[in-house]
Amino acid sequence: MTHVFEDEPDARQSTDVHHKVSRFRPTYRGLTDNQKYAHDRIKRCAAELELAMNESVLIGRELALAMTKLEESVMWVIKGLTGDSSKV
Repeated sequence: MTHVFEDEPDARQSTDVHHKVSRFRPTYRGLTDNQKYAHDRIKRCAAELELAMNESVLIGRELALAMTKLEESVMWVIKGLTGDSSKV
């Protein structure tokens, strides 16, 4: 899997892995190679789980709730991964 972002950073992304970020992320710090690998692996695994959930016999409210929780868990783990590097 290639990284989603492969071009030159724009004004929103720093190349500095120690770039200070705010809680609301108007700018993003650069990620190390290990962090990029973890990011891609998490997203790939989530996509596989989404596919498995959609192929299951589960329908309706339960599937919608499960999908929402999957989205939320991926959001939180990526937020933690891409957050303040001094806390990592």
